[in-house]
Amino acid sequence: MKAHTSGPVGLNIQGTWQYWRPPLGTTVEVGMVRGVDVALPTHYHEEDQLTFVLSGRRRFLIGKRTIEVFPGRSVRIPARTPHRSLSESTEVLCINVYTSPHTSEIFGPASDLICLFLAEAGIARSNLLLPFDGQPRTIETSVPAPAAEGIYRSRGETVSQAAQRSGMSREGFSRRFKRLAGIAPQQYRLLENLNDARRLLRSGLPIGAAAAEAGFSDQSHLGRCFRRFFGVTPRRYVAGPSD
Repeated sequence: MKAHTSGPVGLNIQGTWQYWRPPLGTTVEVGMVRGVDVALPTHYHEEDQLTFVLSGRRRFLIGKRTIEVFPGRSVRIPARTPHRSLSESTEVLCINVYTSPHTSEIFGPASDLICLFLAEAGIARSNLLLPFDGQPRTIETSVPAPAAEGIYRSRGETVSQAAQRSGMSREGFSRRFKRLAGIAPQQYRLLENLNDARRLLRSGLPIGAAAAEAGFSDQSHLGRCFRRFFGVTPRRYVAGPSD
């Protein structure tokens, strides 16, 4: 077990993720991470992601580009864009706002929504290392969503079947897919299933039922994959913020 140590804003050294679903128009949900171990493996979301850094630093790898985001700045990651994040040496506090695809460009001032979420999570603005006021300057990723959508004919189609239908070897198909999508076809399929599970959980479906409908062998299988790519267990994801 890793030790839990508090930093200047009462953060755990381990990354701690919380998710919240406000009833606000195109905002699907809001996520917050605080800590040092904030790395997540390559994944994507069905929504546009706007990351606002309130203290510390976040780093994302998108394709071959490393993007650094500091307090007072934000980054927009378009829907279905594979990306991964790195751990940091000092505590981080940042908030991700997930909006319906193609609506983040018209996203309004973020301060009210972020302050509301901080209140939900029991964090006083006076505890931040740097003050947050207004709309941060957004760094555009300039990376389009992957061009791999539609390569699979159905959710039940295997890599070998998709390759055969495309008139390619399995290895050639996998190389082409990774070139188009930025990730291997097996991982892309897993992430599709995880995003399905995330949507089903938001709709109120029980975890076991969401696991089955999204194509996981059982609830434990979903739990392991969900925590690896999204930072929390499905149960914690559904529960919402806590201080």
